Order: sequence, then structure tokens, then C-alpha cells
Amino acid sequence: MIKLKGSHLPAALFLLLVFSACNRNKKLFTELTSSETNITFENKPLQKKAFGILYYLYYYNGGGVATGDINNDGLPDIYFTANSLGGNKLYLNKGNFKFEDITEKAGVKGNSDWCSGVTMADVNGDGYLDI
Repeated sequence: MIKLKGSHLPAALFLLLVFSACNRNKKLFTELTSSETNITFENKPLQKKAFGILYYLYYYNGGGVATGDINNDGLPDIYFTANSLGGNKLYLNKGNFKFEDITEKAGVKGNSDWCSGVTMADVNGDGYLDI
């Protein structure tokens, strides 16, 4: 049996970790296009000199995204917020990575020109998530 001194143990564990991570042939994720998923959301902030990154540091970071099952069908739905008036989007998960834009029907496109985040929770206790 090999005996390692205390100072060699961290190095040996590090090398074991590095070598165990090598040779992964299986892809962990597959990128899907908007034509495959029907998700077409784009955050398009207004480009004005007054909105420069030096003055509004967080303006170009985007608004936010929340996932939750809004219709209790067991599939996670997605809500994106935007830095432009009415640019928010709610997508209903139809399964198999296909989504339907239900923003207008749900009345959640937003009426302000600045959204800095979003949360889904059942605020009123009716069993459905609220945005």
C-alpha cells in the first residue's frame, strides 16, 4: 500500500480529480435553436448615449428570468423580462422542448420600460404560481 504524507495528499486528490474529468465523449448539453423551441425572446435595450454603461452599470445585464409550472401540468414554463417597454415574454411548455408564447393571452407583457427581475410564487394560495 502506498503511504502519502500529509502534504502530498491534496496534490494526489487534485490529480485524481483532473484525470477523472478527462475523456468525456458524451455531450452534456445540446443547443437548440429558436426554430426548434419556439422561444424567440430577445432583450433589446434602447441604445442612447445617456444610457452608457458608465452611467447605468446594470442596464445591459438584462432583466431576469423565472421558471415555474404556471398551469400545473408538470412542465416548467419560462418568463423573461426585458429592458424595453412591453418586451417581457411568457412561454408555456408544451413538452419535448417546445414552447408557446402566451404573453398576450396572459396579459404579462409588461407596462414599464425597466424590469430588473422576476419571481414566481403562489402568492394568493390558489394553487397556481403568480408572476
